[in-house]
Amino acid sequence: MNQKLVELKRHPKLGLCLDAGSGIGPRRPAKGFSAYCDVIVPKPGDIVPENYHVAPLEDLSCFSDKMFDHVRCHHSLEHCIDPDKACSEIIRVGKAGLISYPPMWSCMLFGRADHRWFMTEDHGRLVFIRKRHPSYGVPRRDVGTELNRNFSWTGSFKYLVVNGDD
Repeated sequence: MNQKLVELKRHPKLGLCLDAGSGIGPRRPAKGFSAYCDVIVPKPGDIVPENYHVAPLEDLSCFSDKMFDHVRCHHSLEHCIDPDKACSEIIRVGKAGLISYPPMWSCMLFGRADHRWFMTEDHGRLVFIRKRHPSYGVPRRDVGTELNRNFSWTGSFKYLVVNGDD
């Protein structure tokens, strides 16, 4: 599925945009991006956008340095195996972007087994904390609240990965 980029469409306000961790299907990815990538390998019949690349966020080698004016990571970094490499790659391919992630308390409460990392922000730095305990698994419909935090960046951003192995 990793093919050469065909002509890239420009977003009218953001320029060349990458949806990193885009997902596939009828509700994802978001429309209007120049390129998309995710680890999901499409199956026959899947709805896949043009310029979709099968690539983990830790290895965006299919894209050039500072190729994108804007990189969007919407609820994708908490799934990464190595957020240190993923953040380095996002910074390498993008000039600016927006990272959306669930607040730490919602990850504990709603029991997402596919989330490897708790995420939070500390003084302008994105912090990843390895998830080491089970979540409670309360059904999301029982708690009506905002489940999104946004971290904007331009040029680069600072991040810290706390593995708990030390």
